[in-house]
Amino acid sequence: MRKPPKVILVIALTATLLAVLPIAYLGLRLFEGFDRALAELLRFRTLELLGNTGLLVLAVSASALLVGFSQAWLTTRSTVKFASFFAVLAALPLAIPSYVMALGYMSLFPGFSGFFASWLVLTLATSPYVFLGVTAALVRIDTATDEVARTLGLGRFQVLTRVTFPQVRPAATASVLLVALYVLSEFGAIALLRFDTFTRAIYNAYQGSFDRTSAAALALVLLLMTLLIIWFERRYRGLYTASPKALGKRLRVDLGSWSWAAMAALALVSVFSVGIPMASLLAWSIQGSASLDLPMLLDALWGSVRLASLSGIIISVFATAIALWAVRYRTRLGAWIETLSWATHALPAVVVGLALVFFGANITPWIYQTTWMLVIAYLILFLPNALAAISTPIAQAPKDLEDVSQSLGVPANRTLFKVVLPIAFPGILAGAGLVALTVLKELPATLLLRPTETNTLATRLWDATEDLAYSQAAPFALLLVIVAGLPALVLNAQARKALSEVRG
Repeated sequence: MRKPPKVILVIALTATLLAVLPIAYLGLRLFEGFDRALAELLRFRTLELLGNTGLLVLAVSASALLVGFSQAWLTTRSTVKFASFFAVLAALPLAIPSYVMALGYMSLFPGFSGFFASWLVLTLATSPYVFLGVTAALVRIDTATDEVARTLGLGRFQVLTRVTFPQVRPAATASVLLVALYVLSEFGAIALLRFDTFTRAIYNAYQGSFDRTSAAALALVLLLMTLLIIWFERRYRGLYTASPKALGKRLRVDLGSWSWAAMAALALVSVFSVGIPMASLLAWSIQGSASLDLPMLLDALWGSVRLASLSGIIISVFATAIALWAVRYRTRLGAWIETLSWATHALPAVVVGLALVFFGANITPWIYQTTWMLVIAYLILFLPNALAAISTPIAQAPKDLEDVSQSLGVPANRTLFKVVLPIAFPGILAGAGLVALTVLKELPATLLLRPTETNTLATRLWDATEDLAYSQAAPFALLLVIVAGLPALVLNAQARKALSEVRG
């Protein structure tokens, strides 16, 4: 069995050690107050939170899979009109923070709250993760297998379920895992929509009574739910398969009379996910334009762009090392490293932030309240985002090219950097873009850990909304959506490139 290069081992192990810091913090809190933690876990309230959280995760995961997979297949594999336009719209909700989307609906529909509201907003906010993951996989598989299945007598739906979906199943399940963990850790939208889940209860325990032991006990339940979800995903994901590049142009499936129904469905999803939130933001912006503070706006813009760019580059490097170890070398330790990297993704950002405050103040004071401490928090929170985007292209890089390279005398480790990484680079770039996009929208950890002189669009927006000054918050929200839309369009570049290669 080949061993990964030492540089990959060092980078991957460093990322994993940083990722488990919040778990160590939880362990310390539980050890100090075991009796209170046990009493908290045995309360009926904890069982209620478990039911609410589990129901929301299952509902959002299922609906995001349905919506995201349908958008990906319709825009890359069918004859639906304006496919390129709908592909762009499908990725745009990534640019809208879930709490901004929730505020948009609340401003238009008084009383919009509870389970249904949370399910709708989070489904619209997370389905692009599935759309992008499945689209990236569909781009890499040849339609020849679909055509062979059709010649053997299978109908369109049978080809979709028996041939197409199994080929993209690893990408789809990895994306759904990301959706599930996003829902587990979401705070902003759920707090605004007043639906009780573990994240809201944890935040209230910290902010209301400063009871860190009870909050740590609830966070432990979240961690166990995360590990259970990861186990199910690993069990049912299936194996990654290397796919040779398709020859010639990819063929679309003729929808016939169903084409207009598909267009209507895609348009309806776009109205709910993009149209309604953007209409609210524009209305707020018109009201708040007279009191706009331009220097404050530009300072927040620079803070957001700087943090997002730096974090995207650094985290994608760590994620690439872990993906190479876990997927390309397939060692048991590499698989454990990947699992640990995912494990803390569902912890609320407030827990990650407080864990780093504790370690920074007591162990590493030289980076406390610096940009690097904030980047470490982003690494812990968003490393799985990069892994979800990077693992598939690394796994799908043809192994035959490695064999050819080594047969020509190139060492195995050098082949990795000369052959595999250049092929997977578009996916690595997508992972960096996804991280940058997520960092732009992140709020709780940024509020806790940012240097005092650093402001971002998200923090300025939250400060205004806390005072219910929606018209003052509107310019920051609108600019945040515009800036976040740039990496969202980059992430969707592969889908638009694939559409140009499709012929009827």
